[in-house]
Amino acid sequence: MTTPIPELVCEVCDKNPGVGVAAVPGVPISVAYCRECLEANAHPYWIVVTNTAMIGGLDHTAEWWVDIVTSTLAHLDITREQFDADVALQAQEWAEEEAKGADPDRG
Repeated sequence: MTTPIPELVCEVCDKNPGVGVAAVPGVPISVAYCRECLEANAHPYWIVVTNTAMIGGLDHTAEWWVDIVTSTLAHLDITREQFDADVALQAQEWAEEEAKGADPDRG
């Protein structure tokens, strides 16, 4: 008996069938993309938020990362204000974990 292979779903929009798996530029992770998200240069929101927070905010990133963030926000219809708030929240959560002596990489 063979085990059916689950359908690949885009990890950016979470709705369209994935056409393949590819690495996120500049981030050591691969995710499934649909054709529309690939063409839009959009990437999973949680990844762009987390990576931007790790860098210290969008003002500290390379221009190519700003392009990725801008494309992702436009494609997913997320405002820059919401993105900035989510980045700040992620950074704050890490700071609170560090203040407690927790290792933020271990959750």
